[in-house]
Amino acid sequence: MTVETSVIIAVRNGERFLTEAVNSALAQLDPTDEVLVVDDGSTDGTRSVVATIRDPRVRVLTGAAKGVSSARNIGLAAARGALIAFLDHDDVWPAGRHEALRGALSANPSLGAAYGRLRFIYEPDARPYALGRFDGTHICPQIGTALFRRKALDRVAGFDEAMMTGEDVDYFLRLEEAGVSKALCEVDGLAYRRHGSNITNDFNTMKLAMLPVLRRRLSRVRDRQPARG
Repeated sequence: MTVETSVIIAVRNGERFLTEAVNSALAQLDPTDEVLVVDDGSTDGTRSVVATIRDPRVRVLTGAAKGVSSARNIGLAAARGALIAFLDHDDVWPAGRHEALRGALSANPSLGAAYGRLRFIYEPDARPYALGRFDGTHICPQIGTALFRRKALDRVAGFDEAMMTGEDVDYFLRLEEAGVSKALCEVDGLAYRRHGSNITNDFNTMKLAMLPVLRRRLSRVRDRQPARG
């Protein structure tokens, strides 16, 4: 059986929103595609929730309880698709997303990734965001908004498992540095959910998380510069 698309969902204690996330992807995938749910040491009812989704395209993998980077890398190692997408357990694929992004890649074989706009969903328990409230849609090249060719992802190492936050930004930057080309499609690529448990609720933590991302980028830039005689 040939798998065209693999969707990797890393989750820890995601029983509240996981079903909606998985179903939003399943509704747009082909019968031979797959959704890999990587359970990274959940202690709530995550496993029970997944068990209620009676779809043979869903595979549950056991993570190492080492964080989202490790879980995504486990998903990547097990994925069989030529196209790869990453979906957080509390986010949702907007309708028409997969068809548009897959179509863009099919129409242009030189593209390594296609991405769409970012839309926000606000739950009643969403905390005030330090950067303000974002309504409507936004152009934001973010991991979850994109559909990647597997061969493009193979040009870089996996997610940095030493990073607990900012790992997705680091990964996206490394893909750009590797010359992976991308295109923006006129479609909402992801509905990002704001709720009381978002890691981004702690703005100070998020600011500090960007420091190692910048350090890593600067280090790579220096390494690429020719030595001075």
